[in-house]
Amino acid sequence: MNLLDVLHRRYTPRGYAPRPLPPEVLSTLFEAARWAPSSYNRQPWRFLVARQGTEAYAKLLDTLAPANRAWAQTAPVLVLGVAVTEDDRGPNRYAEHDLGMASGFLTVQAAALGVYPSFMAGFDKARAAAAFALPPQARPMTVIALGYPEDPNPPAGRSRLPLEAIVFDGAWDVPFGGE
Repeated sequence: MNLLDVLHRRYTPRGYAPRPLPPEVLSTLFEAARWAPSSYNRQPWRFLVARQGTEAYAKLLDTLAPANRAWAQTAPVLVLGVAVTEDDRGPNRYAEHDLGMASGFLTVQAAALGVYPSFMAGFDKARAAAAFALPPQARPMTVIALGYPEDPNPPAGRSRLPLEAIVFDGAWDVPFGGE
C-alpha cells in the first residue's frame, strides 16, 4: 500500500460508530508510536488509555472542554498523550516534539487500519494531571479520541496548503519547486 494513499484517507471525525476497538488494534497503534524517532532516543511519550465504560474514561472525558466532550463521548477509547519533560539525563526540551512524532506514527498506523484519531488541545491539563496523579515532569499535552468513524467517508472539500506555501528552496521567499 502506498503511504500517501493512507495519508490522503486520513481525516478527523467528529463522531464515532458504537463499535469497540479490539485490544490487538490498540496494541498495534501503540507499537507504531513506540517506533517513532526521538531526540537522543529518550522516548519521552506516555499514553494513558481510557476505555469507554471505565472510571478512567469518565475522568478523562470530564477534563474536556464542553464542545469537545459533546462529540468525544462517542469514542470507544480516549487517550491522554503526555510528554515527559525531564528524566535522569535532565530536562528534555524536545519532549513535546517527540510526543508529536509518536502521535503521528500512531495516526498513520490508525489510518492504515481504518481507525481515526481526533486530537484535542481543548482540555484542562491541570485537572488531567491531578485526576491521574501524574508526576511533575509528566506534562499532559493532548487527548486523543480513537475509534471507527460514524461516517466512513472523508468530508468533501478537505484541503491542504500547496507545497509552495510551506516548503522553501534555500531561502524563505523562494518557493520549493521539487526540481
